[in-house]
Amino acid sequence: MGKAADLSEFDRGQILMARRLGTSIIETARLLGCSRSAVVSIHAKWINNGDTSSRRQGVGRPRVIKEKGRERLSRLVKQNRRQTVAQLTAQYNAGPSASVSEHTVQRTLLDMGLCSRRPIRVSLLTKRHRQLRLQWAREHRDWTMDVSKKVAWSDESRFLIHHVDGPVRERRLPGEQLLLSYTAGHTQAGGGSIMLWGRSHGRLLDP
Repeated sequence: MGKAADLSEFDRGQILMARRLGTSIIETARLLGCSRSAVVSIHAKWINNGDTSSRRQGVGRPRVIKEKGRERLSRLVKQNRRQTVAQLTAQYNAGPSASVSEHTVQRTLLDMGLCSRRPIRVSLLTKRHRQLRLQWAREHRDWTMDVSKKVAWSDESRFLIHHVDGPVRERRLPGEQLLLSYTAGHTQAGGGSIMLWGRSHGRLLDP
């Protein structure tokens, strides 16, 4: 879980907004992917000092990667969102800028809000599939409960026998998790798994 010092100014603002809207500490921490103590610390700092920065302005070492270097690092990330810190560091050091360490690149990425996250799993749909689903939803949005009871609804769940889904990490800004380029498609019936299917109709349930 991210600590308060690892959060960008944007994330800190998101925490304050969530707390002002009445979101609980636990839920705020879950949404931002940080620890509960970070939420409490940042919110308390805002109440007491009117500031959320992790340190006073002008205090501490100057940034090793300046503004132009950050823009270049951002372009490298956008070229391939799933590169590791080691790969990004190697590409950055191959340019005209002064060489930096992996730790510096990691710290800069966190400060820019480009944290490493797992892609959202979505159904592997083509553009045509998405158009047909949207069309169907629009045609049936006025269904009543009585009409819905006359339709048999089914669903299935897949349980892996072997751990075949390896973890994938990517770097993206908050709010970008549902963009198509940041999601990972998957098929429903992969190998080494058990599929359970169920159907419901009105008030009746079938195994």
